[in-house]
Amino acid sequence: MSSRPVLFAIALLASAAAGAAEPSIAIVGATVIHPERELPTAVERDRTVIITGNRIAAIGPRAKIRVPAGAARIDGKGKWVVPGLVDGHVHFFQSGNLYTRPDVADFNAVVPYLDEVARNKARLPATFKLWLASGVTSVVDIGGPFWNYEMRDAARKLGAAAPRVTVAGPLVSMIDDPPLGLSDPPIIKVTTPDEARDLVRRELAYQPDYIKVWFIHQPGDDLAAQEAIVKAAGDAAHAAGVPLAVHATELIVAKASLRAGADYLVHSVEDEPVDEEFLALAKRNRALYCPTLFVRLGYRYALSNTWQPTEAERRLADPQILAAMGDLARIPREKRPERVVKAMANPPEPKVSAVEAANLRKVWDAGIPVVMGTDAGNIGTLHGPSVFREMQLMTEAGLTPLQVLRSATVNGAKAMRLERDAGTLAPGKLADVVILDADPLADVQNLSRIHRVVKDGRLFAPEALMRSLDGT
Repeated sequence: MSSRPVLFAIALLASAAAGAAEPSIAIVGATVIHPERELPTAVERDRTVIITGNRIAAIGPRAKIRVPAGAARIDGKGKWVVPGLVDGHVHFFQSGNLYTRPDVADFNAVVPYLDEVARNKARLPATFKLWLASGVTSVVDIGGPFWNYEMRDAARKLGAAAPRVTVAGPLVSMIDDPPLGLSDPPIIKVTTPDEARDLVRRELAYQPDYIKVWFIHQPGDDLAAQEAIVKAAGDAAHAAGVPLAVHATELIVAKASLRAGADYLVHSVEDEPVDEEFLALAKRNRALYCPTLFVRLGYRYALSNTWQPTEAERRLADPQILAAMGDLARIPREKRPERVVKAMANPPEPKVSAVEAANLRKVWDAGIPVVMGTDAGNIGTLHGPSVFREMQLMTEAGLTPLQVLRSATVNGAKAMRLERDAGTLAPGKLADVVILDADPLADVQNLSRIHRVVKDGRLFAPEALMRSLDGT
């Protein structure tokens, strides 16, 4: 048994004896779920959780755990306690509305992209609250403009009032994406390994948490030459102690990425079944796999004007974005992009492909850590409550609610590079905790039934966070 919980308890006692006791929260008599365990030991009933400062001080049977004098007491009867959720794939430079990706659907005639970017920057404090209101205490922003680093600074300055944020800067790309360019592009094309190394060196000056490659392989491209570019970026990142994330959606591209040193694959392999070579490469790299099942469906719903909010989104999404999701009905036909006109005339029936679902199960069964991530910010995938759409699809693909919860906590903490401090409930761990009104192992949608959120030892009510959005 690790000595860390014992040492932590000793430190707390010493602090109290010295008159330096910190504010405490006591969650009394709740059901605690440990997502790193298997059933039945994953569930502990009638437990008390003591939080002191920004750490968990104790967890144990209600009859054996003393509630500190002056602690804020929460009645845990009929409540479930889980670690704070992690979204392993988001983009703060995008909002989720129709105007946020002019490279996909150009609505500049309606809302200039420059105005959209300015709005997203100004709205950051509110957007951070959306994540906390949805029980998400940590997020991985896996690529954006250089102002991503300012976003990370803003989150850190807010402390408990924002999720923990790790970031990548501009994507090292095989192709240009001019509509997103402006003066600070989120995607920068390189054509040689030297150019890749130069871009990584520029980014390292900002102390990125990841370097991200946008590995787009088109017919006729030289895969070996592209792999060399990815390897150059990865080697430069690894030399500085920074992991490499890669957007790779085809099997040959994903395998090339892993050969080049990828630590984190941030999308499903969607074109064909993963094979033993892929699994062996992923295990060799100790790579993480983030399936992002909903994001493509979000585009299809939104651009065909068939997107409808879920019950959780009606409660927990940004009202500004919810209002904008119905704009297609008001935009004149001549201002709609042609692909949108076609989609509205013949709406698709979005669904996760059988290949993506089967690959998720195969990757999980192989023991490769799967990370829940939404790609939030893309059109139709909203910051915050989109996690509940994603987790529902993961269960429909064949994972159990406990496995999905593990992907969003234990494995999410790995994506954050915080596995020693977050993702599980134990003395000494960071006090990032979600208190639920319903059992998430009975139905993964119960993760949206949030009573309270604790981030860094500070208690939040989702409804109060939502009421305060426009007061930021």
